Parts: sequence; structure tokens; C-alpha cells
Amino acid sequence: MQRRIIISILLSVLIILLSLGFISYYHIQDTIERSYEDRRGEAGIIATMIDHVLEENLTRLYDISLADKIDLRDGNWTPEEQALQAAYHYSIFSDGIFLLDKLGNVLISYPSREGEAINLLGVPPVSRVISEMRPVISSVFTMEPSRRKVIFALVPLRNKSGDVVGTAGGLIDPTSYHFTRILTSLVLEKRTNIELVDNMGIVIASNHPSSILSGIDHNKFLSKLIDSKQSTVAACHRCHLADASGYQRRTEDILIFSPLDLAPWGVAIRVPRDQVYAPSTSLQRGFVVLAVIALATSFILALGMSKSIVKPVQQLIRATERIARGDLSVPVKIESADEIRTLAEQFDDMRTKLDASLKSIQQYNMELEQRVRDRTRQLEEKQRVNTSLLRKLITSQEDERKRIARELHDDSLQTLSALLMNIEMCRLHPDLITPEKVSVMKQTVTVVINEMTKVIQNLRPTVLDDLGFEAGIVWLIDRNLREKGLHCHVNMQELVEDRIPPEIQLTLFRIFQEATTNIGRHAGAEHVQIHIKNDDHSFFMSIEDDGKGFETESVFENTMTGRGLGIMGMKERATQVNGTLKVCSKQGGGTTVLCTVPLRPEE
Repeated sequence: MQRRIIISILLSVLIILLSLGFISYYHIQDTIERSYEDRRGEAGIIATMIDHVLEENLTRLYDISLADKIDLRDGNWTPEEQALQAAYHYSIFSDGIFLLDKLGNVLISYPSREGEAINLLGVPPVSRVISEMRPVISSVFTMEPSRRKVIFALVPLRNKSGDVVGTAGGLIDPTSYHFTRILTSLVLEKRTNIELVDNMGIVIASNHPSSILSGIDHNKFLSKLIDSKQSTVAACHRCHLADASGYQRRTEDILIFSPLDLAPWGVAIRVPRDQVYAPSTSLQRGFVVLAVIALATSFILALGMSKSIVKPVQQLIRATERIARGDLSVPVKIESADEIRTLAEQFDDMRTKLDASLKSIQQYNMELEQRVRDRTRQLEEKQRVNTSLLRKLITSQEDERKRIARELHDDSLQTLSALLMNIEMCRLHPDLITPEKVSVMKQTVTVVINEMTKVIQNLRPTVLDDLGFEAGIVWLIDRNLREKGLHCHVNMQELVEDRIPPEIQLTLFRIFQEATTNIGRHAGAEHVQIHIKNDDHSFFMSIEDDGKGFETESVFENTMTGRGLGIMGMKERATQVNGTLKVCSKQGGGTTVLCTVPLRPEE
């Protein structure tokens, strides 16, 4: 009987241990499979984020056509260069943007590069976008003869009529931080690699910078997945690594792969196999120890031992089921002091890490969406302001041309016609030529010269070139303010114009010209205080009047009417030289314009 009881107890304990091991092993495998799916989801999220970045920057290339400035036959490349410059900023095209005609010839690029090939038709991505007339994002391509690694992003280029006239393209440096920053945002375990790979097996970005631009697709496995747009979880191996003793060993990995939609790329996450199966291995070791202890103490503990095993296992199963259902908020607690508790702690540690990883991804997605919304709003506002400024620029140019034509027609042309008639009379009647008539014709020529000089000064005041910046400021004060009866108090004792670069002098001159013109035309002021000074580092200018003022909150509400465009123009000019311009005003309280500009590029 004792033998039968011992055998029954041992058999019962053995059956319980085997059952518990099978159930736990099943749930561990289920957890591993779910971990694979979570990793596949993470790879898909990263691929979607990279697709979003590529789509956003392809949109910048499409915006070149939408700007309605593209005309490759007019010989004027200024609008195209401005469109390229606008698309280049805040984009990932760190190696430049360019325009091609239908034959693959480089028409214009920004920033301009000397020594580049003038025809790119031999480049496969370029020939594809020209023949297929659809967007193309290439794999890593080697530019000859410089051997520089680049990625091409190309879209069809259309003119104002919507006809395809060429190609707009951008060059992406595969070693830039744009894609690596997205990959490193994912919280990964130790020895886990995440890589962005093209269909040639070249690593574009990685959380380990040393592997960038290396080849990892030895048997074209990833290339086939990229071409078929198929995600997968599979076993693979890395290159042979040397351990501490110098022995060359081959590491086994689990590969999670997700392809991109817009580019022939994919996101690969490689996790060491021993790391993935560490919970299962730990479970096996724990059960071996538990079996030995259970069999050795089963003679004494009997039913108590079986209860002490079954209850913790049931708690562990319930915790595993909660994790399998996605409930990561409840801690894994086991009322035991043996190896099952160690296993439960490992489960709880896994639960904590998985919960932190999911929360981190959710938080990052929320922050990314907010940044995208903010950036989109800024771009829309910038586009609206640029449109208004462009409209004002075109209108101002046309008005200035009309004014010049009217002055030339009303004054100079009529005076020259009268002079021509006098000369013709002298030719027909040379006997009637007198010194008085010669003097009259001389005075007529002098009037024409004065009128032409006035027109030239309106186009480009020669006082700025001939006498300098300070004299130009005084000339503007006399012309725009004092001639209209305004009392001006000017303080320029600390102005040293030799320290101001010529290009900044012209910008400051135009800002001062716009400000004083506004005061003379709209302010209704009687007194103006002007203070201008500079040192080796910065330039400061303040203009204050006691006019009727305006509400700064409402002046920019509707720029379509032209209101506020002059102030925006002054701010744009100040921004072009890295300066700041502030306008302080209120209704009935006068206006103050403050302008500060650094005189050194590094400042």
C-alpha cells in the first residue's frame, strides 16, 4: 500500500507537473506568437511613418508645379529657382532639388552644384519617371564619378496648363538623420536591430549606425518581399560573430519584416532567437527544478504540495490569459515562494516592458500628429502670406511701370517733341537762328535731363550709392517727412555705417523708406522721433510718431485688401538678413517701429 501510495503520489505529481508544463508552454508559445504580431505591427507603424514622410516630401515636389510659375521656355529661371528654394527648405532633400526636361537634361538645381552631370537619362529612376510619368522613389544609387550615395525622389513636372514638361526631383542623403530618428524612436530590447532596407539589400537607416550602407540581403529574400509588398516573420541568421574566447559562432535571429508602399524599401526588425525564447527556456529550467523538489518532498507534503502547485499555476494562467487579451494594467501576482513566483516575476517584467512600449508608441504617435497639424497650419499661413506678398509685388511693379511710362510720356516725351519741332524750324529757316532760340533749346534739354534724373532717382536713389547710408537716411527724412511739414528729431550720433555690410545697408534703407512713406501718407502725425545706432555686432533702429495709430490685432486680418502688406514686407526684409522687426501701435496712441539686425552671420 505504501508503495502504491508513493507511486500514486509520484505519478500524480508527475502528471500535474507535465500538465502544468504543457499549459504554460502553450501560453508561452502563444505569447511569443503575439509578440511576433506586435513586432510586425511596430514594423508596420514605422513603415507607415516613413511612407508619410516620403509622401509629405513628394508633395513638396508637386507644389513646384502647383506654384503656377513653371515656364521652361521663357528663359527666366528666377521663378523656378524660387519654387525650388521653397520646396528645399523643411524637406529631407539634403542633397538638393532639381528640374529636368523630357530628355533628362538638368535645367536648374538648388543649391546649385558645379561638376554634376548635365543629363540624367541614363539613371534608371530618371528614365522610369520620364517614360511612366508617375512618382518614383529609388533605392540607394551611386553617382558617378563622385561615388556619392544618394536616393532619388522624382515626380512629373507640369506647367500652368497641366501639361507634363519635365521632371522635378530631389536627392536624399541615405546617411542623414531623418529616417534614423524615426527608427530610434522605437523602444527595443538589447541586441535587437531595426533597419530600413531597399530592394537591393542596402541598409538606408539603422539603430546601429555602423551597419548603414552595408548589404544584408544575401539570398535576395528581402528583395522578393519588397517587390511583392509582403510582410513576414521568419527565422534568419546574422554574420558569424566572435565570442569572448575568439570562437566564431553563427547567431540565430527572428526577422520581422514590413514593406513600404511608396518606395521599394522595407522595415526589418531582427531579434535574437535566444532572447525571444528566453521565457520558454526559463520555464523549462524552472520546471526541472520544481519536478525534483516536488518528487523529493511528495512523501511528506502529499496533497499540500499538489495544492501549493495548482493554485499558483492557476493564478499564472489567469495572468497569462489577461495578457493574451491585451489587459496589461493588472500586475502578475503569485502567492508562492518557489520557482513559479520567479516565473511570474518574469511574466510581470515582460508585461511592464510591453505596456511601456505600447504607451511610448501611443504617446509618440500623438506628439507626431500634433507636430504634423502645427506644421501644416504654419505652412498654410506661410502660403497665404506669400500669396498676398506676391500679389502686392506684381501690383506694385505694374503701378510703378505705369507711373514711369506716364512721367516719360507727359513730361520728357512732350518736351523732346517740342525740342524736335524747334530743331526742325532751325533746319528749315537757318537765317532765323538767334542766341535766344539756342538758349531756349538748351533750357529744354536741361528740363529733359532733370526729368530723367528724377525718374532714375525714383527707381534707384543714387544718394545711397554716391553719399552712403547715413546720407540716404537723411534724404528719405527730408523727402518723405520734412517736405510734408512733419517735425523730425533725429539721433544718429552712434551710427557707424562702415561697419554695416552693403547688402544689409540696402535692406535697411528699404525698410526705413517704407516706414517713413507710411508715416507721411497714413499716420497723420506732427512729430517723429528717429534713433539709429550700431556697433560691431548689431544694428538698432527705432521710429516713433504721434499719429493716429491703428490696432495691430486687426491689421493682418484681411491682407487681400492690401492692408498690412507694407508692414509684412518690412518684416520679410528684416527676416532675410536674420533680423527682427516689431510694430507697436494702438488707436489714437501713435506708432513705434523697432528693428534689430545682427551684423555678423554667426550671430
